[in-house]
Amino acid sequence: MYRSRLLDSLDWPTIAATCGLVAIGIFSIASATSGNWQAGIWRTQVVWFALASIAAIVIVVVDYRVWAELALVMHGVVLVLLGFVLFFGRSVGGNQSWLVIGPARLQPSELAKWTTCLVLAVYLARRVRGTLGLRQLVEMAILAGAPLALIGMQPDMGTALTFVPIILAAVIIGGVRWKWIVAALIVGMLLVPVTWPRLKGYQKERILTVFDPGRDPTGVGYQVRQSHIAIGSGGVTGKGLFKGTQNRLNFLPAQHTDFVLAVFAEEFGFIGVASVLGLFYALFRRGITAARSAQDRLGTYICLLVGSWILGQMVINVGVVLGRLPTIGVPLPFVSYGGSSLIAALCGIALIVNVRSRRFVN
Repeated sequence: MYRSRLLDSLDWPTIAATCGLVAIGIFSIASATSGNWQAGIWRTQVVWFALASIAAIVIVVVDYRVWAELALVMHGVVLVLLGFVLFFGRSVGGNQSWLVIGPARLQPSELAKWTTCLVLAVYLARRVRGTLGLRQLVEMAILAGAPLALIGMQPDMGTALTFVPIILAAVIIGGVRWKWIVAALIVGMLLVPVTWPRLKGYQKERILTVFDPGRDPTGVGYQVRQSHIAIGSGGVTGKGLFKGTQNRLNFLPAQHTDFVLAVFAEEFGFIGVASVLGLFYALFRRGITAARSAQDRLGTYICLLVGSWILGQMVINVGVVLGRLPTIGVPLPFVSYGGSSLIAALCGIALIVNVRSRRFVN
């Protein structure tokens, strides 16, 4: 009887939009890797999707209030894994972000996004009444700052940046006073002259390339330049699946991961990209709907934080692909290749579905 009620109350539009994005990702990965040594890795992504779906089902079946009780423990486990990465992790692309477990590779920083959303939602629901005080801000900074610091030490600045939307959403919905926001902005501006000399040469070049795209067309600016060519050549309707020349001729770097949207844009054009962005917008709207209909503040905060994470990461990835942000390794949720990212994102959506499905369940 309970299972029947749960199935009837599931948020099927959210599930359909998520599956649509995953399907787009699998086809784009297949196209991006066809004809090279990575051909066939789309099958691996299908396997990851199957495993992620099992994890998501478990997340949905167990009441979100039970997950809330386990939030701090799970967050602690992820922090331990992030610590292991610094000593025993494998370096990929200059970032020591991976733990190798048999034939599989795990990126704990992706799971940290999920636990950070959950633990901050629990904190806001239980400890915050009215506006955030200094002590509460410090405690939230510890909860969110611990994984952020460990990820920064890898150093994986792209993944670290994806925590910003989560933290901003948490302090805004927590009712932070405007004076703290102004103070943070002032401190941030004052730190710019101090931080800039400490950046590595390639990091400075990536930032400068945002303001001058033609600064280094064969070096740091190469990825963005090739991305612009791919997107522009797609036109309105695109060249068709498996017919994109930029990825088929391997001109576009990271074409199945961080720049997979450029592959899709070349093959399906403006209409295709608009459809992808429309699906993300639908997910965000469904998250807002779930937040409004939640039984308690905990459910509301979970939906808002997860929605901010998914939308924020999407905006960062699109900004990188369009050259409006420095080139950093940030996958497009559900679409880019990667098991850890897919599992974390699907489990995040599962939390929203969990809250939504229990809006009428006592």
